[in-house]
Amino acid sequence: MSNNFIKIIVAVGVLLLMYLLACFVSPSSMSQTNEIKINCSKGLMYVMINDIKEWPNWISWKKEDSNLSFSMGGRQVNIGANFTFEGKSFGKGIVEVQESHKDSLLASYITNSNWPGKVSTTWQIIPETRTSVLLISRNRLLTKVPFFKRPFYWSFEKEYANLHQNDLNNLKNYIEGMINTQFGIKPSSFKKQGYFGMKAPIYNANIPKFYAESYPKIYKALDSLGITPSGPPVGLIYDWEGSSNYVYIMAALPVGRVVRPPLGFDYEEVPDIPCLKLEHFGSYKTLKHAHSKLDYIMSSSNFVLFSPIIEEYVTSPSQEPDTSKWLTNIYYLLDNTGSYSKTLQKKKTIEEMIQEEEEIRKKKLERENQ
Repeated sequence: MSNNFIKIIVAVGVLLLMYLLACFVSPSSMSQTNEIKINCSKGLMYVMINDIKEWPNWISWKKEDSNLSFSMGGRQVNIGANFTFEGKSFGKGIVEVQESHKDSLLASYITNSNWPGKVSTTWQIIPETRTSVLLISRNRLLTKVPFFKRPFYWSFEKEYANLHQNDLNNLKNYIEGMINTQFGIKPSSFKKQGYFGMKAPIYNANIPKFYAESYPKIYKALDSLGITPSGPPVGLIYDWEGSSNYVYIMAALPVGRVVRPPLGFDYEEVPDIPCLKLEHFGSYKTLKHAHSKLDYIMSSSNFVLFSPIIEEYVTSPSQEPDTSKWLTNIYYLLDNTGSYSKTLQKKKTIEEMIQEEEEIRKKKLERENQ
């Protein structure tokens, strides 16, 4: 046996021993905890994580792979909601919501072909105030890293920690960006109005379909009754279940007199009542930005919401192709009883309350930016 061959055998042996040593000392698991403070209501925070459609708006993975693509699964909210992703460098995999306990705790799993195993994340939402939450996320690998693969994932925990912290920062910026400095909310008084239409509990993603099918029927029914609508179409929102994403709504048209509705239709009358009004310009997909502002005001004040919330679709898409010019008036009606009534007794007007809340919010932002 030649000396060169012996040297090769010894070198290979040394390399194998070094690799085995690296396998022994490389991390076999990953577990970390992160937290971040976000200025929003607990309910809005819950929606942003529970609704899987929102994730591509704030996860930072595109920075790792500009060619990364997303594909939504069959379910969009609550347990079972999922989307797949695929990119040349980031890898391919799936994100799934595994647990969803309303307004408190959620759990998600992420599988990525470039990672050593499935990562589980629990999201705990802790309200600090009515408009501020502490979001705590706990991440861990569900299985041990295979022994002989451990050196390849030596820095995985550090890389994942950086990636996840970027995700949390993006989530904070995305949510707080919805609630920007220019609220555009006006105190107003809603004038008594009757509405004729169709009510139903509808899965959130199916609302456009419900409207598209209902409004022609409503116009036709009013025409048969000899009644001309007195304004643009509206959506009346009576209730909403965040965990299941079902909305109890009414597709309706305003009418100038009381109507006895035929079978399959409904008539609703909204009384004279104080309200908060927001004029929103943009596609219907961006209405959540408007509602997040109103949600912020409602959460941080003594206002008591009176049902229903009213969305008035002023601009017809058939008349204006530019979605940035679509106007939707949103009305949050204010109850005349309870804590709001007590506030009125203190001689505070709606204008004073909004101004007061705005001053508090600005001072809070100034302190945090110092």
